[in-house]
Amino acid sequence: MTDDVPARVRAAFGVPSGPLLRTGSCWQAGGLVLKPGQHRVVGSWLADTYVDLHGPGFRVPRPVRARDGDWVVDGWAAWTAVSGEPDPLARWPELVAAGRSFHSALVGLPAPGWLGRGRNRWAVAERAVWDGAAVEVAPELADLVSGLRSAIRPVRLPNQLIHGDLAGNVLFAAGQPPAVIDFSPSWRPAGYALAIAAVDLLAWSGAPPDILDELSGEDDVDQLLVRALMWRLITESLGRPDPDSRLAVRRANEPVVNLLLSRLRGQPPAGDRRLAKLVGHLLGDEVTRLRPVADGFSRAARHVADRAAGGSVFVKTGEGVAVELAVYEALGDRPYLPRLLAASREPEPMLVLEALEPGGWVREWTPRLVEATGRLLHQVHELSAPPGVPRVGSTGNPWTLIAADPTRLLSMDVCSEDWLTTHLDLLAAAAADAHTEGDSLIHRDVCAANLWHHDGRLVLADWASAAIGDPWLDRHLWLVACHAEGGPAPESGQGPSAVGHAALIAGLQPRLTPARTANRPLFDQRRRRLQVALAWAARLLRIPPPQ
Repeated sequence: MTDDVPARVRAAFGVPSGPLLRTGSCWQAGGLVLKPGQHRVVGSWLADTYVDLHGPGFRVPRPVRARDGDWVVDGWAAWTAVSGEPDPLARWPELVAAGRSFHSALVGLPAPGWLGRGRNRWAVAERAVWDGAAVEVAPELADLVSGLRSAIRPVRLPNQLIHGDLAGNVLFAAGQPPAVIDFSPSWRPAGYALAIAAVDLLAWSGAPPDILDELSGEDDVDQLLVRALMWRLITESLGRPDPDSRLAVRRANEPVVNLLLSRLRGQPPAGDRRLAKLVGHLLGDEVTRLRPVADGFSRAARHVADRAAGGSVFVKTGEGVAVELAVYEALGDRPYLPRLLAASREPEPMLVLEALEPGGWVREWTPRLVEATGRLLHQVHELSAPPGVPRVGSTGNPWTLIAADPTRLLSMDVCSEDWLTTHLDLLAAAAADAHTEGDSLIHRDVCAANLWHHDGRLVLADWASAAIGDPWLDRHLWLVACHAEGGPAPESGQGPSAVGHAALIAGLQPRLTPARTANRPLFDQRRRRLQVALAWAARLLRIPPPQ
């Protein structure tokens, strides 16, 4: 994608001509990051706030003045680049410590006059949560918001400037304090910033409930958590135009609502002791320890259970497990499935599987692995359709929703609004012709995270999205994910209905993508797949590449 930094802005900040590196919505030139969309008043205030802000316990980028002394030029601001990557779940204790240090440094700074007066969905949601302002919540989320609202009690904590979007904006680099970037200011209790980060990780990153232990020192932490989750649900309600997307938000957040309400009632969240007892009963062996698995993007509850007799097993319960159970019952002991050790349907669907060695999960797409995965999919697609697995129905044309509201796609920074407007009708027509129905078992989520390869055995895990449909849809979904992960371009294995599938897969990505701030790793994964599918569709349709 060519950069869209105006020549006047380049000159103002001393950036020479030549290509720049795209980083999200910004452009990087050496040690300088140029950020668009900066309101002059707000951008200048942010620069004045950060220019002298310092640790200990954190670092920040520094604003850079233009040659005429201004912080903002034609809606652009410049900042020093800082090293590091976000890793909020793995580095959670460090993020919490950095957040506390950062907010200690902000104590005493006044709120700007414009803060809290915005009309965007984040400001509207904040006024609904903290000030009781009326807001209409989508029906898919209304009862969750209502349940949280009923649990709100007064808090008497001092307000101060806080960063309302910490989870994806704390960067970690070896040998340096965490860097706090992209300040999203609000005027609330300091602990509220950490509460927002915590509920986002619980909902979208599969974080275990015990991450809340790190916040035990915060005053009124449960009330702050309830407000944080209510705020997030309202922002999602206001920002997602289609029911399917809102239902995905519900599935991600409903367990967190139940967890927080259980905490307020003084009850432990359901679970671990009862689950350990049930797994032990199924195996005929005592479970001595149950450890939650937090990595990946599955919505199922996943645990590793240690057995008294020695060894460990992998346990899945919750969303999608009923479909997986139907797959295992139909396919039996196939070498490309994790071995099924036990299962039950009551009191809830549960799978107890072999615990695969962590080092076997695929990290690189070699030519041999690509070939082996293609052969594995061929075997799967030749199987008879098992009972209990849903058929692919009409997904609707995602480009219709994008035409009605292109905001979510455009926020993923893969194409310009002009490019989208010019080619949207052609993409919609291609997606409308995509063939999805069929009689084959399809996995629908073949990617490196779901493939395990060790000692010549290739295993395809996580069958929660399995369906009966067109095998070429499954293969094309894999080819997009594979290329997004460093494998070959989709053309290397494309087949019938490639142009329709490419357009359909691209159009579905915004619907499946959380907010960048709610789950940065999943956002980045979906963005890469959107880039691949959209560019592939453009090549097949013989239109200019996304720009």
